[in-house]
Amino acid sequence: MEQVSDELLQQFSTTTDSFLQQHISTAQLEAAFTPLRTSTRTALWPLMESKIKARENTDLQVHIEDTLLHCHLLPLQCFSEYFEREVQPGQSVVKLPAAQVPPEAFQIVYEWMLDPNRQLEWKHFVGVLSAAEFLRVPALVERCWQHLDNPKVVENVAFYVFLQARHYQRGQLQPMMLRRICRFFLALVSTLEFCELSLGELSVLLASNLIGVFDETDVFYAACQWLMYDWTERQEALGTVMELVRFELMHTAELGRFCVFKECAELQPILRHPTTKQLVDTALASICLRPTASSVADGGGEWFAHQRHQLPTERVRLVADTKETLAYVAGDTSYDGFNEFLNVLREKPTIWQTFQLSPENVGMLEDMFAGCCTVTE
Repeated sequence: MEQVSDELLQQFSTTTDSFLQQHISTAQLEAAFTPLRTSTRTALWPLMESKIKARENTDLQVHIEDTLLHCHLLPLQCFSEYFEREVQPGQSVVKLPAAQVPPEAFQIVYEWMLDPNRQLEWKHFVGVLSAAEFLRVPALVERCWQHLDNPKVVENVAFYVFLQARHYQRGQLQPMMLRRICRFFLALVSTLEFCELSLGELSVLLASNLIGVFDETDVFYAACQWLMYDWTERQEALGTVMELVRFELMHTAELGRFCVFKECAELQPILRHPTTKQLVDTALASICLRPTASSVADGGGEWFAHQRHQLPTERVRLVADTKETLAYVAGDTSYDGFNEFLNVLREKPTIWQTFQLSPENVGMLEDMFAGCCTVTE
């Protein structure tokens, strides 16, 4: 067919305009072509959403180590600053580091973008947080931290999150979780995972006021447990570890036993170390200088109040009220007795959940953890 000339097209347009002006109005045309009924056509977005969720016509390949994931770029760009700013137009392949973005976690992140109610599985939770931070998905990072603010993320759950965070070197998350151990502390000491903590991790744990103990000797024996697990490598850290123990909170009888080395042979290298001896001597001297009740009554109350502020902060105290805990508190207070109690905790790994807190600690922990640490499960 021959091409219509420009002159013919111009003539046709002029004729049409003339007809419109002489024989019909635009109002008539608008009325004639206004639909009598609303359209029954399916809306565009549900169709697009369905195809995106079904991974139809994907335009991006995401490579994470040996894993290949087919995705649509547009949803990723809507939520991720990384994809918005660092993926070039027309780029069809993106490689991500598995150390920060594990394949399973990326899959969850992508599915969350398509469905905001997508559950974040506990198995990959820290991986999802790591991926969300690397990909700069602020809404998902915020949601992850909302989960971590849940008062149920304490004790054994907190330690599980800590173990996950280790894989991704989450510097902020690891100490936060170690400070939430509370009643789980002694049960944790009975595990291999405790003995394999690094010096830095142990320091965070033993420096916490929120670890639950029956007496400060529990902390001392826990420190000894960690040191002797690998004595050859760890003996150089003895001074640092012993300074984490609050000897001044111990009973005089316990300090006296340590002072004259009346403890099992296994602990002699620790008890006879200059740092331990000095800390024990200082604690005994401090206790001896404390005024008696009669001296306080005779006017030493102001001095006593000042000195009390100088004492180390108390830990969270546990109350012995079960057969096992009463036997532990009333029994052998030596390192051997401590190890016997650890064996009980290994044989009954959930018994720590029955540990009750002293009344003065309950209010503080309820404020911090909404009472989740105080409920017998």
